Amino acid sequence: MLTLNLLEPAASAIAFERFLFPDGQPHITIKTESLPDHRESCRIITRMANANDVLLALLVHQTLSTLGFERIELVISYLTGARMDRVMTNGEPFSLKVIAGIINMAGFHKVAVFDPHSNVSTALLNRSHAIDNTRFVSDAIQNDQARFPAGNWCLVSPDAGALKKVHDVAQVIGAGHVVECLKTRDVKTGKLSGFKVFDGDLAGKTCYIADDICDGGGTFIGIAGQLRKHNAGRVVLIVSHGIFSKGFSLAGIDAIYTTDSFRTFDSVHDSLTVLPVMTYLTR
Repeated sequence: MLTLNLLEPAASAIAFERFLFPDGQPHITIKTESLPDHRESCRIITRMANANDVLLALLVHQTLSTLGFERIELVISYLTGARMDRVMTNGEPFSLKVIAGIINMAGFHKVAVFDPHSNVSTALLNRSHAIDNTRFVSDAIQNDQARFPAGNWCLVSPDAGALKKVHDVAQVIGAGHVVECLKTRDVKTGKLSGFKVFDGDLAGKTCYIADDICDGGGTFIGIAGQLRKHNAGRVVLIVSHGIFSKGFSLAGIDAIYTTDSFRTFDSVHDSLTVLPVMTYLTR
């Protein structure tokens, strides 16, 4: 299938140029000479880290439709609004419903989302499915074990929201031990408290915390502190989407593995390893 790759333009089978107008509006020009005569189906690969990314994907869809493509698929490395998958407090929007409605309006033939925050994303997006994080987590662990061999290790679910995903990953990759943790978040202030680890003595095991997103990192700092109290060895964070709004240095975390799903990384911190998200978007 022909691909228009907004993540990696150099790898795009459909050539294009994009730019921003002075008012900030995104624009794209598809090089029609790169298109075949037979234009039945194609796939758009993009990240949706902000509203402009969403708009650009819709502009690409409209352009490809005009150029004669009948079935257009969408692959999303990061979906903005996915964390707002319900109304948290009175007076706030159901952001994910709004974003999904906009995407649905385009009428994509299929939509795939890499490791969405919850299954609400695929419930709201028409003809959609999730690309799970299993391969990424497995690759991150193998990478880390190659550098820091550990006979004993475990997967860690940092909170209740991650628990099902972590158990699903553990079953696929054969992890024999899952450590369950809990935290409390004040939805009005965002303040975190009440970090708990429901396990005994970890006896120096390497602990791999697996989750979908790291924003400021407060959850993982809190959990790492509790894991240390349970005699954890190295504590490694594996997150599909790395925002890192407060930087890469997270107290108690020895190493971080992420992808470039949300952003590209011009400079990389010593503790950070970035795996290319394209590896997991294409099979």
